[in-house]
Amino acid sequence: MLTGRKLALTLAFTVLVAVAVGVGCRGFFVTPTITAITIGPTGQTIAPGGHLQMVASGTVSDGSPNQIVTDKCLWSSTNGASGSIGMNTGLFTAVSAADLTNPPQQSTITAAYQALTPATATVSVCPAVTNLTITASPLTVMKGTATPITFTAQATFTGGNPQSVLTEVTWNITNTSLLPSIGTDGIGTTSGDNTAGTATVTATLCGVSSNALTITAQ
Repeated sequence: MLTGRKLALTLAFTVLVAVAVGVGCRGFFVTPTITAITIGPTGQTIAPGGHLQMVASGTVSDGSPNQIVTDKCLWSSTNGASGSIGMNTGLFTAVSAADLTNPPQQSTITAAYQALTPATATVSVCPAVTNLTITASPLTVMKGTATPITFTAQATFTGGNPQSVLTEVTWNITNTSLLPSIGTDGIGTTSGDNTAGTATVTATLCGVSSNALTITAQ
């Protein structure tokens, strides 16, 4: 009787130990989780009516290769004037040429995944630019004076007429000591530096560069 009872207790203890070990082992094999996401491509420019498939990539907690979680994210776009994005697909569709105003139209794309920090990317919609021309007046200023210079920027898009794109272009200035910047109103004021010099100014729009202008201080 006593031996049988000891045997039963021994068996029960063995079962408990086995269960405990099993639980403990499972603790070393935790299911990997996504710890952060990134999305892309970013900084792309597409034509009106075009499409761009955004992709979300998740960083895995165990260091294994990233997982594609595009269809598990909630997608949104900040600018309806540029286009729309599939809430569950990440497919961005640009507005048609007839609906596109003041190109380029840029939008920030956001992907939300569970409780992680959302990831963002940008996309621009712009028709093909066939010509980009800038002018400036005056081209020559007196050194040591802060002189306002008025710039213009006109672009011709495929199938359209020239139009002002002052608020859309990106200005490129080779000598910001002479001409620090150009505002969206087209006004740039020289710094008043007493050192004579020159600054070359160009503009870019939708990947197209303009003619170059030289501003001279003397």
